[in-house]
Amino acid sequence: MNFAIVGAGFTGAVLAQELAKLGHIITVYDSRNHVAGNCYSERDKETNIMIHKYGPHIFHTDNEKVWSYVNKYGEFLPYTNRVKTTSQGQVYSLPINLHTINQFFSKNI
Repeated sequence: MNFAIVGAGFTGAVLAQELAKLGHIITVYDSRNHVAGNCYSERDKETNIMIHKYGPHIFHTDNEKVWSYVNKYGEFLPYTNRVKTTSQGQVYSLPINLHTINQFFSKNI
């Protein structure tokens, strides 16, 4: 069976790969001249620095099966997002939780 997939980002690439492994004929269409969608990176020709052309790539999952799958096709490094803010010279964690409230009001609730 023939399939046309629109978009070569994660979803399109995974669908194309899995359907092709089942013996289907796949044609992928994308408006860009590369795969990976917004996760595309390229090296700067002058500096050899890796550029995240469409912004930083953060892939969130706590599903071990998904993590193992994506790591078969590229290198992913663990990342923990820690958001902080400052107020009146103090640094606070976000989103606001009981620790943040205790810290802000100098209380132990």
